[in-house]
Amino acid sequence: MMLQVPTEFLVILSLIIDLFLMFLLLLFIRRANRLQRNLTPTPETDLGDITAQTRKKAQVVAMEVLTETSEMIEPLLEASKDAAKEFERLVQEKQTLTRKLDQSLDSKMISINLLLSRANTLYTQLENQHNSLLNTLPKGGHALFHQETDALDQQQRIIDLYYQKVDIDTIAERLSIPRGEVALVIDLKEKFLAMEKSR
Repeated sequence: MMLQVPTEFLVILSLIIDLFLMFLLLLFIRRANRLQRNLTPTPETDLGDITAQTRKKAQVVAMEVLTETSEMIEPLLEASKDAAKEFERLVQEKQTLTRKLDQSLDSKMISINLLLSRANTLYTQLENQHNSLLNTLPKGGHALFHQETDALDQQQRIIDLYYQKVDIDTIAERLSIPRGEVALVIDLKEKFLAMEKSR
């Protein structure tokens, strides 16, 4: 898995490295100037001796600069390593959280689909029951019965009676519908209310 590093982080890291390299360059120039001041030629010394001395001192200065540089780079490398570990931990934490949110969303969608399926089944059962009752009534009672048993109106009456603290069996008796259908309508209503509260 490849981590995506923000551009701002790369720019800041590049700036820190550039500043550090400029510091090293200034340190090297300062040491070279000090070395040059220490090498003042005398009349007795020849050019070969000066060159040998310069080389030796340049090697000593270069070793000192390299030692100081490595001592200064080590803490920076450790800090960079720690920052990279923390960044990776945060990325993994976000991925875990995203996975959990996806799973939660999937389960909510499944629940909604199940509720819709139940509601559709209930509606179909109510419609079938309505049609069978219509067929058993005399011709003049059709209009009255049609108004009384409208599915949406009946569901609303179930919910109204339930909120008036009427028990399920009594609701089923009053409206002349099966107890299971009353329980299903009430259950669906409570689940929809619970889903709305959880948003």
